[in-house]
Amino acid sequence: MVSAASSRARLHFDGTMVAGGLAYAAEELVREPCPATFSTGVDWVDEFTGGIAPGSVWTVMGPAGVGVTTFVTRLAVASARSGAVILANGHVPSRDLARSVLDQETAFGGADAAEGAPRIASWLPLPRLGDGFWDSDCERADVVVLDTWDEMWRADRWGMSREQRIADIRWLREVARNAGTALVLTSRRARQAGRDAGAGPVHWTREAFDDVAGVSIELALSGGSPGLSAAVRARGRGDRVGTVGRSA
Repeated sequence: MVSAASSRARLHFDGTMVAGGLAYAAEELVREPCPATFSTGVDWVDEFTGGIAPGSVWTVMGPAGVGVTTFVTRLAVASARSGAVILANGHVPSRDLARSVLDQETAFGGADAAEGAPRIASWLPLPRLGDGFWDSDCERADVVVLDTWDEMWRADRWGMSREQRIADIRWLREVARNAGTALVLTSRRARQAGRDAGAGPVHWTREAFDDVAGVSIELALSGGSPGLSAAVRARGRGDRVGTVGRSA
């Protein structure tokens, strides 16, 4: 039986989380309809994770040159078929990125509408710690892809300590969640070859990413395969490994 107090108003979610300040019955939360999600462009990833939920945080990591940008460009194009998406990339020339977006659109059969393609930026401002407002375009977007997260930092963030990085990314998650905007954050780590592969120090972004990510994806070359190996970890769902294409 649901109490009168808990049934007075519809539940309010900040992204994937029920709004704080009140306690709800488990049955009530489960019964609440789930919001529509956005596709990643990879069927098995969508099936495993349920798709990109509003207000969620996804992280994508991989060695430099492995195809992180190709993967998130595909994700952005797929998500834009049903929502407003911004793709910010700080290292690929913007016209080249635009061509990649158009190539991916062709692979998906073209955009469904004139606005059915991701908007492209070379940099997007990140909210400062304690500032509850973000760029208005970002707050209106359904999905924002930051490729890479650290390329969006202002100069005063470059010297952040470990604790400051975690606080910074938690605040970014909080602001995006309040706006109902899903985040896809990327990072690249140095390549490691031969017997030393996997034996190096943990990349500095991993701790921050692990702290906030609802879904994390680690990309790697798949031996003997034209595709990439993708290790996907989704909170509450477990781990799964599969293959994603390196191109459209």
